[in-house]
Amino acid sequence: MAIEERSERYLRILLLLLVPAAFFNGYDGYLRGLLASQLQHAFHVSTGTLGLANIPITAGSFVAFFAIRLADRVGRRPLLLVGLLGYGIFTGLTATSWSVWSFVLFQSLAGVFAGTEFALAAIVVLEEFPVETRGRALSKLLLAVPLGTGAAVVLLGVGLLHTPLGWRSFYLVGVIPALAIGVARRYVRETVAFAEAKGSRARRERMTAALVEPWRRRVLGLGMVNLLEKIPVTAAAGWWAYYAERELHFSTTLVSVDLGIAVALGTVGYYVCGRLIDRFDRKPVATIYFLVACASGIALFHSSSEAANLVFLVIAVFFGLGVGPVLSAMSAECFPTRIRAQASAIVGSVFAATGQATGVAIVGVLGERGGLIGNIGDTVTVVAVLLLAALPVLWWFVPETKGTKLDAVPDVTG
Repeated sequence: MAIEERSERYLRILLLLLVPAAFFNGYDGYLRGLLASQLQHAFHVSTGTLGLANIPITAGSFVAFFAIRLADRVGRRPLLLVGLLGYGIFTGLTATSWSVWSFVLFQSLAGVFAGTEFALAAIVVLEEFPVETRGRALSKLLLAVPLGTGAAVVLLGVGLLHTPLGWRSFYLVGVIPALAIGVARRYVRETVAFAEAKGSRARRERMTAALVEPWRRRVLGLGMVNLLEKIPVTAAAGWWAYYAERELHFSTTLVSVDLGIAVALGTVGYYVCGRLIDRFDRKPVATIYFLVACASGIALFHSSSEAANLVFLVIAVFFGLGVGPVLSAMSAECFPTRIRAQASAIVGSVFAATGQATGVAIVGVLGERGGLIGNIGDTVTVVAVLLLAALPVLWWFVPETKGTKLDAVPDVTG
């Protein structure tokens, strides 16, 4: 059976069941930045400590590498069935945190499941949807990431922070939906691409199969692009609310309103990116997104007026976060099915996760008063140029993959 033979009805339901993986990834991932001031006050820690705490939390994504790697052996479906269940359990436990380090522990464990879930959801979409609609399907999945962020902002705006449980309420909100959808995943079938590859291969691949030629150049190239993209984008997303409140003296209400508007308008960038990569080559689209994200990110952290800040925030969300579909598409299209999950795990759970951890931490340490740079805005500006450094790596080390049929990726053994 070819990948295109999946019925349209099944693909619609499949996408519906996979979307929560991206939604909760955006929701949970942004909470730490949105609630930074409240967490700092609740746990009585410095800005530097708050930034450094993000490193062990993001380490959960490194552990997710091993879970994602299993998908090349046991299949995509088994891990998808437990992903949201595990995330729901440990997110609920986060609400019981009694210190910054118990918070870190629960969030790290939630991150293992969230990272596994998110990576596999993207792989399943790419393996199941026809090549001509792959970009649009992926953009719809990834569009749920900022929608999750938007949900967190809306909850802040409607006063959830002022309930008796305060910031803890945010970590209880998604528990029941996550557990319910995790159970509903029983409807999901194993992907055709994996089933065919499993039936045709005679041996199990080594843990390092994606790091031998001809795949090593692609893995390392895509990994560096994701690392250099995630550091500035995560830093800006993680610190903007804190920066706006503490350094620009915007009210919490204004911050939540601006974020709500930016998410509502800026997330169109995901959909536009998906449509563009269905029509044009991957690398030119990624280049445009990187260039505008860099410029708008710098402008965002150097404009003090409320109107200008909102405009640049929308543009930064549109291009900075909206680049997701093209990066995810290339990460899957560069590799054969037998090592696709492994390669995606290396790119996402090693390189991208390192960027997510170090971006927030670097800004927290260098931007702290008395730090080497001394303020959040200038520190984000410094790391923003890494988006430009990613471009030569993209063009020299990553092949163009538009139109690639996943079951026809050259399967060359190194």
